[in-house]
Amino acid sequence: MLALITVLAETASTDVANATKEVKNPILPTLNEMFWALVVFVLLWALMKYVLLPPIMKTFQERADKVRDDLEAAEAAETARVTKLEQYEAELAGARAEAVALIEQARSEGDAERRTQITAAEAEVAAAKAEAAAEIAQAKAAARAELSGSIADIAVGAAEAVVQKPLDRAAQGQLVEDYVNRAGSQN
Repeated sequence: MLALITVLAETASTDVANATKEVKNPILPTLNEMFWALVVFVLLWALMKYVLLPPIMKTFQERADKVRDDLEAAEAAETARVTKLEQYEAELAGARAEAVALIEQARSEGDAERRTQITAAEAEVAAAKAEAAAEIAQAKAAARAELSGSIADIAVGAAEAVVQKPLDRAAQGQLVEDYVNRAGSQN
């Protein structure tokens, strides 16, 4: 046992001696590793900054320019659309106003034509009435002349029958005719 303790003591003393020596941490880099890491970092940085990054930045700039141009084109199209819409609405309002004016003009022309036709029809009716009145007056005169001759013959014939002697037909006819004319003018 004593031998075992001696071995253990020796091992512990070697560990303490080794511990007193500088202990190296395997995670921490050495100066040589740090130098090469710095060199690789600077090379990668230069590669990124001068070789890889310019095309990427150029692509970003082109994309931004394209988006800006598309927005400007969209705004211009919207402005043109609004202008065309306003122009269309103005033309539509003008067309409606013109249609209303045409309707009013047609209505006034129709009213004037109707008044002209009514006036012409009234003139025709008046002429027809005057013609009819003239025909009626002529027919009355003809009827009266025919009647007065017949009445005179009948009256003279009746008077001769009553008196039982012949009478002057011309004088008696004139008397009957005067009576009929007086009676006709009262009606």
